[in-house]
Amino acid sequence: MKIFYRISLVAFLAFAAVVPARATVFVVQALNFFYSPASLTVSAGDTVRFQWIAGTHPTSSTTGDWTSFVFFPLNSAEPSFDLVFPNPGTYNYQCDFHASLGMIGTVIVTGSPACSTALPPTGQTHTNLSNRVQLNWSPQSGAVACQVQGQRLPTGPSPSVNILSSPISTTNVPYAAAGAGTTWTWRVRCACSISPVLVSPYTSFGDTFSIPVAREGDLVELNARVFPNPAQDQLMLEYSSEQAGTAEIRIVDLFGRILEMRTIGTQAGINQTAISLSEYPNGVYFAQVGEAESVSFQVSR
Repeated sequence: MKIFYRISLVAFLAFAAVVPARATVFVVQALNFFYSPASLTVSAGDTVRFQWIAGTHPTSSTTGDWTSFVFFPLNSAEPSFDLVFPNPGTYNYQCDFHASLGMIGTVIVTGSPACSTALPPTGQTHTNLSNRVQLNWSPQSGAVACQVQGQRLPTGPSPSVNILSSPISTTNVPYAAAGAGTTWTWRVRCACSISPVLVSPYTSFGDTFSIPVAREGDLVELNARVFPNPAQDQLMLEYSSEQAGTAEIRIVDLFGRILEMRTIGTQAGINQTAISLSEYPNGVYFAQVGEAESVSFQVSR
């Protein structure tokens, strides 16, 4: 998930579902021919997790302002879908296969809107570090995801990156990715919801940064492996570096959501970092160190 050099795991208008840390998650189970509970009341900003239990239940909205509501299948291959409800209202849905048998449901959202898309983010700045540029901004209160778009100057590509987890107020541009000796400007917008998509305007292309002239071989190059695999409570992430520096570790699930992200110091040679898996449910995940290719691992207890 690199900025200015790799397409994000999902397009902005199909953001992977992100659960705001401040919100509550409610579960609706899809069983044979009925949802449980069939009627659910939540507060603005909460998340409803539609969870498959049995059968096959393609689910879609029938009323409400779900203009960007995406059909989701709910079956053994795709067993869950998270939907954030930022605005009050009554939202009806159905199983397209079994609606005639009464498999319908309702989500009632109460309270005030959890987030406003009227204004763009603020506080747009950058900081040049040893091997990357750090971009920073302040998203609107309640935002769950942001999108950064770059523009190479005077002319050139305009790549984008989606920031899908906390913190959603910063991202890094590696020097090697942006290109030595290049100059960039950038803008950002943030979403109050990703399904339906409720997004703020972009900031202006106002903040500009330059990449130092450097040989690619002078930058930190990392290769990673994980063990044990499958793992239970702890994973060891081993990576090699040609020289000392810093890099980011990201843990991503199958939906493309960043579950963990941290900045680490690297030494020349072999490095190791322990990742606690105590709060990770069984499943397949991906680990990435710096700009290296991600490696998969499985949690199995």
